[in-house]
Amino acid sequence: KYKAGGFKLLKPLSTEFDKAFNNLQAQTGATAEEMKELEESAKNVYKANLGESMEDVANSMALVKQQTNLTGKELEDVTSNALLMRDTFGFEVNESIRAVNSMMNQFGISADDAYKLIAQGAQNGLNQNGDLMDVINEYSTQFADAGYSAEDMFNMLNNGAEAGTWSVDKLGDAIKEYNIRMSDGTASEALTQLGLNADEVTAKFGKGGASAQEATASIIEALKGVEDEQERYKLGQEIMGTMWEDLGEEAVY
Repeated sequence: KYKAGGFKLLKPLSTEFDKAFNNLQAQTGATAEEMKELEESAKNVYKANLGESMEDVANSMALVKQQTNLTGKELEDVTSNALLMRDTFGFEVNESIRAVNSMMNQFGISADDAYKLIAQGAQNGLNQNGDLMDVINEYSTQFADAGYSAEDMFNMLNNGAEAGTWSVDKLGDAIKEYNIRMSDGTASEALTQLGLNADEVTAKFGKGGASAQEATASIIEALKGVEDEQERYKLGQEIMGTMWEDLGEEAVY
């Protein structure tokens, strides 16, 4: 198999492949019939010059299957994406597939779309602190609960980063704190002080989807309309939590 810098001497392929496929079967519990498909998929990934060895490909495929339970062409494609993501951005296969699986479960998107969004996010510098995978894993559910899509989540993280936020983790945490305060009634008094109908706004938020987004937009606009800086800070913190202070209102907006 050709690698950058020349050809690498490999141990006999039959021995390498047999060991790799035995490990793949042991890690996935695949039947002899299922292994025929898995072996073919692993060979296709290997032929595409992905992975350090067939054993590396097989181990990566096992991780993907364990996390997603995908089969056939989907499993092959996701394994290829995971290895490509590792080689391009340094995301380990187990890290990226957990993030992808979280996005699939929370937002109902395909693994391919999830990997595209992660790649775009990394290209835009969202992994500057090395925590993008952790942020996706921890906060996908928070963005989904607030009515946002996977694309919305990355756009919001990117906008916050462009506003000068040094940590995308704090941007995710802002959504989490906001969700908690909207759900447990902590934000209700502040909503009333903003001139909003607290029961109506929280009910809209609780419906999720577009309704939740509308509720959030009305809150942000009401906060922007508070002229007194100290009062705006107080209300923002009551609704958004400590992240209002940590991030600053522009990043939260």
